[in-house]
Amino acid sequence: MTVLLSRSYLGQAANTTATLPASTEEAIVAQGLGSFTTNIPTPGPFTTSATRGFAAIPAGASSVVITNPNATSTTVIDARVSQTIADGTLTSVTRVVPANGLFTIFGNANAAAATVVSWAMVPSNPVISN
Repeated sequence: MTVLLSRSYLGQAANTTATLPASTEEAIVAQGLGSFTTNIPTPGPFTTSATRGFAAIPAGASSVVITNPNATSTTVIDARVSQTIADGTLTSVTRVVPANGLFTIFGNANAAAATVVSWAMVPSNPVISN
């Protein structure tokens, strides 16, 4: 499910559609900060401080930029196409390029229609030296 935000949440703007963990979506609706919808996430770049979520690569594009203060150039991010009926041209994520304060998710082709991708920042293990 997704929520249509009536107020900004975790850096995502009001009046946009966001896909969040089910418990978070339920809490947003219960607090009157949004409503459930069947829409896909609003396509295009956005800002969030969440460590996982969904984004939509817009039709005609092959990538989406997510601004996130938790991202660094060494952050590991797992991403994949995440919709039941995937776009016929953009069928997979080929790479994710992190940078300080943002990351870019790249698909294998330009999307014929908005294509939903799920992403998660993967906790890294500290390096232990002897």
